[in-house]
Amino acid sequence: MTTFTENVATGSSLKPVNVADKVFRGYKENNRFKRLMGSGNGNIINTQFFPNGEGDTFRFPFSAGVPLSSWVADTTVMEDTGAQLTKTTDSLTVGLKRVPILVNGITMSQNRATFDLYENDTLELMRSVGEKTEDIILASLLDTSVGRVQERYLYGSDYANYNATAATAKANVDNTDDKLKLSDIALLSLIAKRKWTSGGLRMNPYQITNVNGAPARKWIYVAHPLAIRDLKQDPDFKNLVVYKDRPEFDLIGGSDYIGEYEGVMIYELNNDTMLEASAGSGGIQIAHNFLMGQNAVGLGFGQVTLSQGTGIKKVASPENRGVITYMEKDHGQKGEVGFTMVAGAKQLCENTSGTSQAFGTIHHYSAAVE
Repeated sequence: MTTFTENVATGSSLKPVNVADKVFRGYKENNRFKRLMGSGNGNIINTQFFPNGEGDTFRFPFSAGVPLSSWVADTTVMEDTGAQLTKTTDSLTVGLKRVPILVNGITMSQNRATFDLYENDTLELMRSVGEKTEDIILASLLDTSVGRVQERYLYGSDYANYNATAATAKANVDNTDDKLKLSDIALLSLIAKRKWTSGGLRMNPYQITNVNGAPARKWIYVAHPLAIRDLKQDPDFKNLVVYKDRPEFDLIGGSDYIGEYEGVMIYELNNDTMLEASAGSGGIQIAHNFLMGQNAVGLGFGQVTLSQGTGIKKVASPENRGVITYMEKDHGQKGEVGFTMVAGAKQLCENTSGTSQAFGTIHHYSAAVE
């Protein structure tokens, strides 16, 4: 664990406790997507730690794998028969993310021990880092500027509602036929399995294990509470959905788990950035929900670089992933604590067909009238 201190007199009472690492770990411990995060292509949120910092761009590679047609039997000659693997990449740029908190009414001697941050402040910073990470991930999932093709967008309950103009497609979502229901979940599951741009890569479900180590392949569907309300009013819901208060696979949070249907685990996410007011038919409000498989999002963290000045004290997590800085003000009676990380997220897309499509996400719009 690396600890940095600056502008501290010899023999002072400052005994830096490296809370920066603890606070930075809030990126995973305090956001609802944490169990979907992991390093590697098999995860829904492919999380990587990069060696450089703010403004740098990094690549996430994908591959279609080895086709079964490449296998040969018995004494068939293999030489010069190998298939060229289909590979593609998407890139992510990371940037500074910072947050300050004020510390008032403290003496100089207390200032010198401030890196022994009050427990409450540490917990609040951890929570804030988690909330910011969740916000970054969700913003990337709601991004419709890249990878928009019919195979990755469902408007209401009808695959044919798609239109090349997004506003026109959203206006096809009405409050009669396009409330969220189990048949929509089944259709999304089928699209994930069977639809992709010609020449492009197909979606892959997320492979998870239960508490007993048994593997399973599932799709993850996340919807706004107003859409979930309509789903629960679907006459088929109580009869067909597989629901448990303590689900065998609990990926986003027990209280948010709604149930499972057609291999799709359904979760509620209470975040109003998923709502689009007046975008639906007749100006109704609609919800932007999404079904996810492997590599839906790339999440990256870089290293924090600070100036070498002596006007601040600072502590850093290993490899400078998160840095807490402290500046004294008002002749020692006030202070400001800041936390800095370098992060970014992107909805991953692939373009092996020549047309960019979302790699692991299907966007689903449903009615969401209050």
